[in-house]
Amino acid sequence: MDQFKAFSSQLNPLAAKLGKQFGQVKQFAQEKMGTAEDITELPQEYKDLEKRVDALRNTHTNLLRITRTYSTSTYDYPAQLQETLGEFGRTVTDRIQAVALSPAEKAASEAAALEERKEAAPPKTLPHALSRASFQGAEAIGLEEPFGVALSKFAQVQEKIGDRRLAMDQEITTKFVQPFGTTLNTQIGFAMKARKNVQNARLALDSAKAAYRTTRPEKSEASRVEVEQAEDLFVAALEEATTLMKTVLETPEPLRNLADMVAAQLAFFKEAQELLAEVSPEIDELHVTQEALFRNSRAD
Repeated sequence: MDQFKAFSSQLNPLAAKLGKQFGQVKQFAQEKMGTAEDITELPQEYKDLEKRVDALRNTHTNLLRITRTYSTSTYDYPAQLQETLGEFGRTVTDRIQAVALSPAEKAASEAAALEERKEAAPPKTLPHALSRASFQGAEAIGLEEPFGVALSKFAQVQEKIGDRRLAMDQEITTKFVQPFGTTLNTQIGFAMKARKNVQNARLALDSAKAAYRTTRPEKSEASRVEVEQAEDLFVAALEEATTLMKTVLETPEPLRNLADMVAAQLAFFKEAQELLAEVSPEIDELHVTQEALFRNSRAD
């Protein structure tokens, strides 16, 4: 007998919980079908906050989907050329230095490059690809030829630009992508969960009200108490969700992250401009000289 009472004491709260959940499901279904009565209206301020948080959440999602590209070094060079392992395995700087080596020193350098190639994959960005192809052309044409000299200078600049682009990618990933994702999964995520709690609490309240309207007189007092308890839970959930949504909307973190990304881009483009501005006059001078020699040779 005692065991039966103990079992009953455990079963009753469970049955009550299941009954409330069934009431919420029933209320939700009636609202979807348009047959529900007396639906509790959410405050207009709360609904306005929901719209603003949705806009912020969508912005985070869209920007993250795009900026995650920075974590893939080949994003500006998707159609990679069929470069050999030897071309991939050595930087242009290494190859320029190797030009002045003796045959024995060059062989030793190539062997060392082979070992390095086993340890680390070379960068596969567009500037690095341009650098490798340009210096390959310079070697084939000859570093004593004007075009070969120009290609060599261009190759060195492109390698530096590629290195700086990789540094920008890393900074954007660290200072924008990662914290932006953290905000989406924590602060915004907490606010979305709190909104879900408000929805459940409202369904529970309206379900309790519906049950109160149809309850028998002898159970009306207990039903009224359930409505009051449901109202208290609804108000508490509403206050919590409102506070969390306001916190999400007021935090300066997204602006800080965006400012950091702009700063990283600015630093990269500024350095790239400086490098190109330095080599451009040199290549122009080679061009002007070559064109003058070409015209003179045709005039003779």
